[in-house]
Amino acid sequence: MSVVAFAARRPIATQIVTSAPVALLWLLFAAANLSNWQSSHHPIGLGATALELIVAALFIVRRSPWVVSRSPRAWLAAGIGTFGMLAARPAYHPVGGLELLFSGLQVIGAVFAGIAVISLGRSFGIVAANRGIRTRGPYRFVRHPLYSAYALTQTAYIFENPSLRNVCLYVAVMACQIVRIFEEERTLTQDPAYRKYAATVRSRIVPYVF
Repeated sequence: MSVVAFAARRPIATQIVTSAPVALLWLLFAAANLSNWQSSHHPIGLGATALELIVAALFIVRRSPWVVSRSPRAWLAAGIGTFGMLAARPAYHPVGGLELLFSGLQVIGAVFAGIAVISLGRSFGIVAANRGIRTRGPYRFVRHPLYSAYALTQTAYIFENPSLRNVCLYVAVMACQIVRIFEEERTLTQDPAYRKYAATVRSRIVPYVF
């Protein structure tokens, strides 16, 4: 069972120190994709870059949780799952030549992430925590719609940019995302409101599948 504790408000200095490396990682990821976009004349990683920007921005403005997991497994999975794909780099060679399909799926995933974010507001978090229960918008269909957006966008990015490095990162990130989901639910189910919600919305990221 994960150990949880009430979290205090983060000082401004702490917010800056923790946010700066994330902003830098996003800039490096975006620069790598945009550089290849200019040379190849294809919008490489457009949706993935947009999604990672959304995640980085949410990380910076997130609010302090009411209760947060102290499980080392939860913290490790959160870090890799959230920011691992920022280490991916363009290797433009779309599988089957389906570049429009993979680019389109990335954009759809990024848009879906935006919709999930609007419903989530500042309740976004990295480590398993309770920042308030959300049940509106896409949360009516799956309990973790932002992870659905991650999976769609990052899978499309890998098929657009297949390389050993990217595939290894993708496998590690997806494994950590699964761990994150279970760690989050281990924390959230301590809240009666979430248990009631989970009994109504049974799917986590794919309706009627998982």
